Amino acid sequence: MMSTTEAVAPVWDFVGHYVGRFSVAPDFGALGRYEFIGEALMPIAQMIVDTAAIKPGETVLDVGARNNAALLAAQAGAKVTAIEVSPRLLDVARDKLKDYPETRFELADVAKLPFPDASFDAVVDAVSLMFGADREAAVAEMARVLKPGGRIVWTGWFGGDAISDVAKIQINDTAAVVGQAPFPYSYWGNEDEMRALFGAQGLDVVLTKHPMVNTGPAPREFLEGLDQVHPVSRGCSLALEKAGLFEQTMTRMVEAMESRNEDKEGTKISRHYVVGVATRKA
Repeated sequence: MMSTTEAVAPVWDFVGHYVGRFSVAPDFGALGRYEFIGEALMPIAQMIVDTAAIKPGETVLDVGARNNAALLAAQAGAKVTAIEVSPRLLDVARDKLKDYPETRFELADVAKLPFPDASFDAVVDAVSLMFGADREAAVAEMARVLKPGGRIVWTGWFGGDAISDVAKIQINDTAAVVGQAPFPYSYWGNEDEMRALFGAQGLDVVLTKHPMVNTGPAPREFLEGLDQVHPVSRGCSLALEKAGLFEQTMTRMVEAMESRNEDKEGTKISRHYVVGVATRKA
């Protein structure tokens, strides 16, 4: 029988925010309002679906339904299966796809896919793989369910920008508060790493780099707004608030943002994202 101490012991969950005695919910999607992030990332999801060149009737797996690639693939005529690790965000995706009744929805982890081998013509991801710790298992599972001649198309951040700096400050400070190692963020944008990961599964990889710009109000207001909607930020802030360190961390985050801000009146941060295509020979 699990002891009381063991039952509340702190752990990092799949998406990298703290769940345990410092958090309010075991479902990361219940923190914040991630669907607003998903809407902001819609152009990236469209890029993923366009790059995958999805054709009517193809079978497509979206491994992170929170970011609308499933919806866009369904609109392209695909037979879509969408997975999520968040029950609430799976319901959000289900509601968005209510006009596509053939879409399948599963509460599942990309590192443990509940599908047979060679089930899908394409596997797509719009900025969700980066929140998973077990990259090797995730890539192996995506490769396993891919049909011969199929393709995996994903995206991630290039890293090294102001947003990445801010995330690192918040996550490292939270890890120190809860006595855990920092969550091992992987941006899925390093070409050598991606070639090694997918190459180990016999897949050929091509990566392309694309510019984007984040804009908004002044840095403090920008970060406070993001903190209210992004589950990872919200989970970290809950732990920092309980420890009385939220303001200290927020001040450092604002300073990091201001040091690279391109807009004196508001916030403008130029950054890049990476689109990767991994293909299996027919």
